[in-house]
Amino acid sequence: MFLKLKIFLSAIILFSYTVFSQTDFSIGGFIGGGSFKGNSTSVGGFTTSLFAEANFPVFQEVFPRVSFVFVKDFNALLPNTKQPYNPYLLGVSFKGVTTQYFDYKIFLEEGVGLLALNDRTFSDTDVWDYGITLSISVGYDFRNFDLKGFKISIGAEYGLTFFQTLPQYSSIHLLAHYTI
Repeated sequence: MFLKLKIFLSAIILFSYTVFSQTDFSIGGFIGGGSFKGNSTSVGGFTTSLFAEANFPVFQEVFPRVSFVFVKDFNALLPNTKQPYNPYLLGVSFKGVTTQYFDYKIFLEEGVGLLALNDRTFSDTDVWDYGITLSISVGYDFRNFDLKGFKISIGAEYGLTFFQTLPQYSSIHLLAHYTI
C-alpha cells in the first residue's frame, strides 16, 4: 500500500516539475480532538494529520493534497493509565482542495477526496477500509502578496468508509499550512 503511494507521489512531483514551471509545494498539519469508531461505540480521541500539497490545479482552482491521519483514544495521553490497549485509526487520504478568499487575508478552504483507514479499534482488529473524506476550514493568511509563507485555520474533517468494519472519524482542529 505505502509503496504504491510513494510511486504515486513521485509521479505527481515529476509531472508537476515537467509540466508546470512555477510549482510550489505546501506542507502542513493539524492537531485537535474528535471522535472515532469502527464496529464499536464512538470513542473520544485526539486527531493529528500531516499533509503535502502541490500548487498545480487538478481541475480549475482545485489542488491535490495527500494527508496522513492518526486518531487515538484520549486515554493514551493520560499518565499512569493501566489500560493495556488504546484504540486508534490510521489513514491516508488524497483529496482536492479549493480556497475562496473573503479579502486578501481571510479565507475559506474546502476539500473532498478518497480515504483509506486502518481500523484498530480492538486489539484483534486490523482491517483496511476505503471511503471518502470531507473537510472545511476558516483561516488567516500571513503571506501578504508573496506566495510563500504561513496560513493558519480552524477546521473540521470527517472521514467515512463504506466496507467491512465501517471505521469513521470526525475532528475539530487547528491547522497550520506553509508554502515552500
